[in-house]
Amino acid sequence: MSPAVPAILPNQTSRPLLTVVSPTMRPAHTSFINQDLRRHSFRQQALQNGHFSDCDLRGCNFYQADLRGARFIRCRTGSSLRKIAIAGLPSAIGVAFMAHAVSSLVFGALGTLPGQAAWPYVVALYISLAIAAISAALTTLSLPSPRLPQALAGLSTAALMGFFYGGRLTDNNPTVAITGAVGLGLLGCLVAGRVQMPLVNAIVTLLGAIAAYGLAFLLWVSGSNLFTTGTWGRGVVIGIVAVLCVVVTVKSLIYGWRSLRHQAATSFRQADLRACTFQATDIAPCDLTQAIRDC
Repeated sequence: MSPAVPAILPNQTSRPLLTVVSPTMRPAHTSFINQDLRRHSFRQQALQNGHFSDCDLRGCNFYQADLRGARFIRCRTGSSLRKIAIAGLPSAIGVAFMAHAVSSLVFGALGTLPGQAAWPYVVALYISLAIAAISAALTTLSLPSPRLPQALAGLSTAALMGFFYGGRLTDNNPTVAITGAVGLGLLGCLVAGRVQMPLVNAIVTLLGAIAAYGLAFLLWVSGSNLFTTGTWGRGVVIGIVAVLCVVVTVKSLIYGWRSLRHQAATSFRQADLRACTFQATDIAPCDLTQAIRDC
């Protein structure tokens, strides 16, 4: 007599070996018809063979959800205005602090000449702004590994704010200012390099845009001074670099805004989308980062 084969319950299905689904995944209702699911969270839920028809999925979160075989028919995807506002609040605060720090440092550096006591700080300001601008420019590109430019942008922008506000709060104490730059810079590098979220990308890129504009202003003033003294060659070169910094500023602002919208968009981040069907449903505005797909 052959050994008994254990019965397979109807709700049991074989699972692939490679999956990002969490072992704590919770089962959920799998049929949604003509429902407003804006900003609803299906995080880590089991939605195999689920049915979504004529639903509003703007801002909906399917992070690490198991959606194998699910059907999305005439669903509306994209960003939620409320989530954009929520994500924009910390971004606006960061931009305000960065703009105040950069403008104060840049205007304080104007008129400082080589050989003066404050000249080393001006050189350090140029270097920090340049690193932030270059990192922001690289962040806007589709690089295979974006962690390094994001980490550098987080390091340089946070260090600038740490230096300025550390000195500002202690009556321009250079020791505290440098300590603040190192401490906040390392924190910014760690967060920007390790936390891969559209919101973090947006904040880092927007701060880099402020730094790029500050560098453009400094270079433009320096180039104008060279023109007035008849040093045309160096003036033209510096002017071209200043224009490039303005281009980086505009690109970074656009990229930062898109990242904010990405943060508030329908998210299939790390979800299992194998055998999914999208009929009359646009997934272009969705976050598909690390999603498992058939093709």
